[in-house]
This record gives sequence, C-alpha cells and structure tokens, in this order.
Amino acid sequence: MEGVSISRDGAIRIGENVFVNSFCYFDAAESISVGDGTRIGDHVRLVTSTHSLGGPDQRAGAGISSPISIGRGVWLGSSVVVLPGVTIGDGCVIAAGAVVTRSTAQNGLYAGVPAKRIKDLPGG
Repeated sequence: MEGVSISRDGAIRIGENVFVNSFCYFDAAESISVGDGTRIGDHVRLVTSTHSLGGPDQRAGAGISSPISIGRGVWLGSSVVVLPGVTIGDGCVIAAGAVVTRSTAQNGLYAGVPAKRIKDLPGG
C-alpha cells in the first residue's frame, strides 16, 4: 500500500482479498469498513468527516462525521471520492473520478459528480 495515508482514530476494517492501490487517503474520523474481494484504485479518498455550512463569517461550520461502509466485491476506480455516511452496496462499480454523495444499491455501475446509477450489473 505505497503512499496510502490514514488519518484520525476511527476503526478501519479491511476484509479478505482486498486490494488498495497507491496514494489513497482514508479519513477515519469515524469507522471505515471494506468488504471482502473489493478493489480500490489509486488516489481514492474515503472521507468520513466534513463541516456543516456556517454563516457568512466562516462558511466551514462545526465538524461532523459519519462512517463509510463499502460492500463485498466492489470496484472503486481511480480518484473516486466517497463522502461521509455513504454505504456502497455489494457488487458495485464506481467509475473513475466519481464523487459518491449518497448510498448505493447493490450491483450497479455508478458514475459522475455526483455519482448516479447508470447501469444495472448482473447479481450474484
């Protein structure tokens, strides 16, 4: 896991047969769970913390955090960003460069900013 950066004190659970490519960032203010058989591309960011929207004097308001869960057999393409509170369903593919702002149903191809389901994938 060359160049992988992990910050904060939240628990990180990595399942069996998981591959994490170079230069990923795991912000573990809350827990991060990665299911068996998942593949994580280079430069992926799993971000469990953010800020609420503050007033005009300081738009980055109070810090908030929420766990991230990635299912079994998932493929996160290069430079994917997963935001706080997201659960990615089993068997999903998240296309390169996507920003996942909401949880995904299983066995789907998601792409874009924000990520949207663009194709159903065969279930197992």
